[in-house]
Amino acid sequence: MSKQAILLAFLALSHYSVCEPNLKLIQAHVAPSKVRIIGGDEVVPHSVPYQVGVKINGNAFCGGALISSNYVLTAGHCCEVINSVDVILGAHNISNPSEDTQIIISNNEVKNHEKYDSATLRNDICLIQLSESAPNNNNIQAAKLPPSSDSGRSYLDETVTATGWGLYKDVPFPTTRDMSDVLLKVDVQVSNLTECGMYYNDDDTTYVVNTNLCTSGYRNKGTCNGDSGGPLSLDGVLIGLTSFGTELCEMCSPSVYTRVVDYLDWIAENSDVIIL
Repeated sequence: MSKQAILLAFLALSHYSVCEPNLKLIQAHVAPSKVRIIGGDEVVPHSVPYQVGVKINGNAFCGGALISSNYVLTAGHCCEVINSVDVILGAHNISNPSEDTQIIISNNEVKNHEKYDSATLRNDICLIQLSESAPNNNNIQAAKLPPSSDSGRSYLDETVTATGWGLYKDVPFPTTRDMSDVLLKVDVQVSNLTECGMYYNDDDTTYVVNTNLCTSGYRNKGTCNGDSGGPLSLDGVLIGLTSFGTELCEMCSPSVYTRVVDYLDWIAENSDVIIL
């Protein structure tokens, strides 16, 4: 069975089926599709003030994280085909543009990682420079980045939180209309990278590498369509960006993230963020 990875750019809550992942049932397909929160719950409104929505070319959707008043971090595959971007900040109900906490800021510059590889999803990280500075208030705040001293930290078995407005159940031919209206979160456990690679890597392509983090899909929890580029946080610190998973999100399969700590130098070189 050929295994490939599916991009998680686009759609987050699902049933709680308890299942042990079966490697023989897992098959992913490379395609610029989606990621969602599976098995999650609605967050306390505005409790994740660095979460943003990224509307691409007027019709595609990703998540992202505000990391300074001028820059948003998201997945590289979200930035591949960008002509225009609207970054939605301060949202809880993303489908309600009259929500008085929401503001929309367009992009000034988009900087995809120069070594981003769409075939392997390597270096799946991108910076969006905002056309004007974002405010700092109770609803909109920059995320904390991990310290450079965390470079050797595996985060293995730690409980982390993924957030997004992605799909909340598998549907045929999903669109942005199938996304969650409200921001969802799911608490998941960081899993073994080698075991995670058994789901996605094959003789032809290695998708899961040491610049990724994986979380277990146990009890049908994880990310899915539309969550791409959104934050994976540990105690309020941004440690990952949603990158890829399987085509069907309700399969108890691992979710894969770009490991932020490995890109701190790149972030510092290409933004106004000061790394500690």
